[in-house]
Amino acid sequence: MMRAVRFHRFGGPEVLQVERVPKPTVTPGHALVDVVAAGVNFADTERRRGLYLAAEPLPAITGFEGAGVVSAVGSTFDAAWVGKRVAFVSPASTADCCLVHVSRLIHLPDTLSMVEGAAFPVQGLSAWHVLHTMASVRAGETVCVTAAAGGVGQAAIQLARAAGATVIGIVSSEAKRKVALERGAHEVFVGFTAEALISRVDVLLDSVGRDAFEFGFQVLKPYGRWVCFGDASGPAPAFPSQRLLERSLKVCGWWLRTPMAPDVWAHGVSAVVDALVQKKVVIDVHPSPMSGLADVHRALESRASMGKHVVQVG
Repeated sequence: MMRAVRFHRFGGPEVLQVERVPKPTVTPGHALVDVVAAGVNFADTERRRGLYLAAEPLPAITGFEGAGVVSAVGSTFDAAWVGKRVAFVSPASTADCCLVHVSRLIHLPDTLSMVEGAAFPVQGLSAWHVLHTMASVRAGETVCVTAAAGGVGQAAIQLARAAGATVIGIVSSEAKRKVALERGAHEVFVGFTAEALISRVDVLLDSVGRDAFEFGFQVLKPYGRWVCFGDASGPAPAFPSQRLLERSLKVCGWWLRTPMAPDVWAHGVSAVVDALVQKKVVIDVHPSPMSGLADVHRALESRASMGKHVVQVG
């Protein structure tokens, strides 16, 4: 048996419970990881509320990423992984043990702690892929990052600067404005005030959704790229084709769970891990015990949260 944070019904943070459940059985192509730390994302709150992956059965163990040590491997898995420190992307990560597919294991360098390892897989890789795989950002361009003080936002600011871009952040408070500036944004605005940004932006990274919809049409230059990868304020309206055509805008979506070519995945992993090791990207991590996860969900849903939340498991 093992400990895990589960929910048996959709609802508020109070439905999260630390329970004793059976350990996963190792299957071919997978590794069993003894989890030391698990990352927490806004998507976890949407899953708990039934707004994300709602068709998947309950009860469910929360979490989509973590870090730990490989304790066992399946029959088709390289046994050399046993005993290795890893970060990973996999459902049901907020537990003593997690079953992880071989394609989503990441070697964790000794220079990064387990808490740091649990902090980057979802948000760090999302930030890299929305910038590079989807937007193909180029040096000299202007990138606007919504929710710039959040986990993805802070990583995106630093990765965009490393790519030679000018970075503009959008936040919801003066305290968050200060954080985004500390992470390297050239300018930061509180709220979706477009007057100073009309037609200045080459790439808009949007994790907010509905509240950023009109803003995006105002700030993007002709031929601008709009990458949608979240809807923290609610789903955006349908994009009217005529408004896209008028300025030749490109709109695309991003989801880390979408299958991708192994070389694309590996490129993102290598780039993000190297950036962390070289301190080109610094993650603002807030650790919590498993028993405090409900309070972390409340903070994320209130949109008062900044940086990255991580649950300490082992």
